[in-house]
Amino acid sequence: MKAIHVCCLPKMLHFLAKILLLLIFIFIYCEFLIYYFVLLGCSWPQLSKLDQDFTVKPPNDPNQKPLHVMFIADTHLLGSREGHWFDKLRREWQMYRSFQSARFLFEPNIIFFLGDVTDEGKWCSDHEWETTVQRFHSLFSIPIDTKIYVLAGNHDIGFHYDVSDGRLKRFESSFHAPHVRSITIDDNNIHFVLINSMAFEGDQCRLCARAEKELSEVINDLKQSGAWTKPILLSHFPLYRVSDANCSRWTQSSSSSSRIIPHKERYDVLSKDATEHLLKTIQPRLAFTAHTHDFCHTSHMGLNGKAIPEWTVPSFSWRNRDDPSLMLLSITSNNERVSHCYLPRETTVFLSYGIGALLLILYMLFGGRRPFFLLAFCFLRRRIKF
Repeated sequence: MKAIHVCCLPKMLHFLAKILLLLIFIFIYCEFLIYYFVLLGCSWPQLSKLDQDFTVKPPNDPNQKPLHVMFIADTHLLGSREGHWFDKLRREWQMYRSFQSARFLFEPNIIFFLGDVTDEGKWCSDHEWETTVQRFHSLFSIPIDTKIYVLAGNHDIGFHYDVSDGRLKRFESSFHAPHVRSITIDDNNIHFVLINSMAFEGDQCRLCARAEKELSEVINDLKQSGAWTKPILLSHFPLYRVSDANCSRWTQSSSSSSRIIPHKERYDVLSKDATEHLLKTIQPRLAFTAHTHDFCHTSHMGLNGKAIPEWTVPSFSWRNRDDPSLMLLSITSNNERVSHCYLPRETTVFLSYGIGALLLILYMLFGGRRPFFLLAFCFLRRRIKF
């Protein structure tokens, strides 16, 4: 009897090794591979000659590659107040893996974070702020040939009525983000205008007065550069819209009731006056915004009667939605196209774990039946000590 027990030991160890390998594979798939598999379903949008703006001078080199831009919104890195430590760990791991997988697969030229990179920036101390900024750069690390630009969000510095000089200064210092900033890609003759949404209330406060001054300087510099093309407007707050009822291409997770809820000016969206002023002053070719955590594609009427598309980018954090996403823009001086790229649903990850666990149990009961019952027998008899 004792010989039988000793003889079954190698088989049981081999069986346990298989179980361990299966567990490791399930973990690797759910925490690493699934991000690549889902993102492989997306790609840089291909430009069509039919979509060209023939009123704008095309690139000098007809073979010039389009500029590839990635947009990410509302990461809401947790601080010490709002989230449990495991929730914080889980969300940051998800965003880290998603971002690094997307960066590896798509290799963007420029990445824009459209505000609310932190969840508690408006409350935290200077020490906690510095720690959060370090985590941001660690999670969203990039190669030297890729550029990152960050916009201010209401969670980073507070809403207009709550912005302090200290919070504003430390955000600008950490991310080199004045109220209004222009980014010019000379090779492609493409311009981006980045604004601090909280500085466009139009109430003549020192915040808004400075923003208006910087906006005038930026636009004048662009017009005097001799290579003016309409810029892309980037803002944390969406441009004014009554609600999301007219947004096209809605995601399945967006409830129909949320579409018709009216937006509050200066809280959910920019005010109507500020929107009209920005569209008149900047005359953008298109706009990218954030803040609502939901996707929206809408348009606004420009000065010449031409529609100005606006894309509101959903949140990148699973804490805000089950199906986070990012957006990709392929653009030249007279042509552009946008892709909406989804990340793995959290429910899909949980379902994958559940299916993996079920298959593992079935293997233990049937695929590895003999070693399993030998193991049970040995434990019951307490003949073998592990």
